[in-house]
Amino acid sequence: MFVGKQTSKVINANQIMADLKTTQLEISLSTSYLYEPSAGSKKGLLVLHGFSDHARSVKKRLLGRDPLNGCHIFVPNGLFPSPTKSENEFREGYAWYFRDPVSGKQMISPEFAAKSLVKLIQQVGFGHLEWTILGFSQGGFFAPFVVKAGLSCQRIIGVGSAYRLEAYEGLSHVNVFGVHGEKDTVVSFEQAKASFQSLEKKGLGKTFYAIPELGHTMNDSGRKIIRDLLNSN
Repeated sequence: MFVGKQTSKVINANQIMADLKTTQLEISLSTSYLYEPSAGSKKGLLVLHGFSDHARSVKKRLLGRDPLNGCHIFVPNGLFPSPTKSENEFREGYAWYFRDPVSGKQMISPEFAAKSLVKLIQQVGFGHLEWTILGFSQGGFFAPFVVKAGLSCQRIIGVGSAYRLEAYEGLSHVNVFGVHGEKDTVVSFEQAKASFQSLEKKGLGKTFYAIPELGHTMNDSGRKIIRDLLNSN
């Protein structure tokens, strides 16, 4: 809320936002990604980072340092810069969209980034692959929008994420798995489990893995589950 100094008139921030006009720009946007090839494979693993996160960090967090065989690995950075302030500097970070977790107000929708990401995958020559999406936190929320944008994908693995049932409408062909720390305080374990159960009732949610004593990150036990899932098909 903003308070005028002379009139003491209170102006609601939502009223200010309502006065803004929106339009679309056709622009060329520079982006970056990690890529590890797998000779002869027709499978791809798309790894999506969380809010104010980046490609190198999420790849190490979810997959560790050991090589993963049998699929191409593609780890893009989000389209929108979202650095975090440390004591003496800003740390690299990106976002896929912006949604206020308190009010639920969406300021940057995920559809634009989803369409752009699918275009990027096609542009670099990977559009023919059959993909699994491994999404951490915001990346897990974002995953179904990428499938809706046209990515050939039949499996989503959400890590440290919750699941919005409306985002999965029309995705009956997708199998969803969840991996979540019981001590997560960013996306609560209870929220994640309850939302996953909603997917189960629709036939989309397959298995939800609870990791004891784990917060909003990943450990060796969780990485083993992820690798077992990736190697199961």
